[in-house]
Amino acid sequence: MKSDPIVVVGGGFGGLATVQALLAKSDGTSVILIDEGNRFLFKPLLYELLSGELQLWEVAPQYSDLASELGFIFLQECVVEIDEIEQKLITSSETEITYSQLVISTGVTTDYSLLENLQEYACGFSNLNDFRIIKKLITKINNSSEFTNPIVIAGAGPTGVELACKISDLIKDRIEIYLVDKGDKILPNCKSFNREKAIDAIAQRNIRVCLNFYIRSVDKTFLELSSTDNETNDFIKLDYSTLLWTAGLKPSKSKVVHHFSNENRKIKVNEFMQIDEYQNIFFVGDITFYENAPFPSSAQVAMQQGSLVAKNIISLREGNELKPFQFEELGEMLSLGIGNASITAYGITLAGPIAFEIRRFAYLMRMPGFLLSFKSSGAWIFSKKIINRLFSQSP
Repeated sequence: MKSDPIVVVGGGFGGLATVQALLAKSDGTSVILIDEGNRFLFKPLLYELLSGELQLWEVAPQYSDLASELGFIFLQECVVEIDEIEQKLITSSETEITYSQLVISTGVTTDYSLLENLQEYACGFSNLNDFRIIKKLITKINNSSEFTNPIVIAGAGPTGVELACKISDLIKDRIEIYLVDKGDKILPNCKSFNREKAIDAIAQRNIRVCLNFYIRSVDKTFLELSSTDNETNDFIKLDYSTLLWTAGLKPSKSKVVHHFSNENRKIKVNEFMQIDEYQNIFFVGDITFYENAPFPSSAQVAMQQGSLVAKNIISLREGNELKPFQFEELGEMLSLGIGNASITAYGITLAGPIAFEIRRFAYLMRMPGFLLSFKSSGAWIFSKKIINRLFSQSP
């Protein structure tokens, strides 16, 4: 057994789940987490941060605080090189770290490569910088009469739908929101109950859904929507205020991922979340691809993979057999505006304000670290606003 530390590169859902599970089954080996940022981001609650229903510390705790509580070592660095033979990596500050086992979970980011000049004119919704840009936009719309052109959101998956509903509520329907998708329905991979509730929520807001359309071109003030039907060749030219892009993700820019990835920019793993060439290197989250059973791209997949990888690392160190990854579907929850959500889980369907509170509480209980989870859920339990909402007899 080597005494070198176990190193985890990337502190998203998968990476942090790996760290937590390793520490829970610790054999005394140091665990190092390396991430370029200084905060973990609980992305499913980013909508509630946008609306002010949650605070920054609840949605994006600092890694240094989590490290102090959980007992891992945190380095805010960028890994620029890995030597698999010598089992060491080098960071941007030229720090050299030798590892016994390595976990790579660097996540994904908004893919702006699908359209020329897209990054210049569009904003995603995958990090705190995107959040700040959209927050400023909402403030400007609410404090000025100059904004009359619509907001355009590309992509009618969960992110696009949830963002459309939340922004519509925050700007109080002052301007129209276009929700554009090249498919023939919103939320194509979601549960039918949640899709129906989302359709109802959209119908109650100033949101126009443009299905079977894609954005063909964009500049500073105009964009063109074109039909996917080649026979009709319909198009819509729009003056727009802001373009929000939720129509594609790609692995985060990283020399580490590029080193291992295939032509699709994914890392092809075996059932144990490894590549066959190096048994002591594991991969977790959206950067992975398993040919025999493709995994959905979600936080719960990444967290389950992280938990399994931690167990497999312990088994590897003890000389025991590794276990294959098997995804367990835990249900699906959508935020559908301020104080509204839809839940489908374990055969139960629920929508409305109570579903919103259950969703919030369920996510807060999954926050990394006992103290943060306890503090967040405690704030929920003792909130007068929540208590009044759930137990008031008034209609």
